Amino acid sequence: MDNKPLGSTGLFWCALGLFAFVLGLAGSALAVNQLLKVPLQRLNLTTPVFVLDRARLIQALPPHATPEQMARTVDDWQRLATRLSAAGYLVLDSTAVVAAPADVYIRPEGR
Repeated sequence: MDNKPLGSTGLFWCALGLFAFVLGLAGSALAVNQLLKVPLQRLNLTTPVFVLDRARLIQALPPHATPEQMARTVDDWQRLATRLSAAGYLVLDSTAVVAAPADVYIRPEGR
């Protein structure tokens, strides 16, 4: 029979398992970091763009909108453009856009 205490073998395997788990986490973190390094660097070089479609905004107003409602709607869109710009987005008016994917357009809510 062994002269080892009964609990030391279990403790050894538990410590070995914990060590393997920690090494696995460290290896995974290193691999993810290396895999994401290039895509994250590319994102830093790309300026996000939003296109405001003012013509569609005006068309979305109710037919009998008052001048105050029109002014408030345009002011809301201008505030939205200012907030987006402050967050680092390039904001374009649709009259200056030659072609753009549909998902970069900001539409009036509910349309």
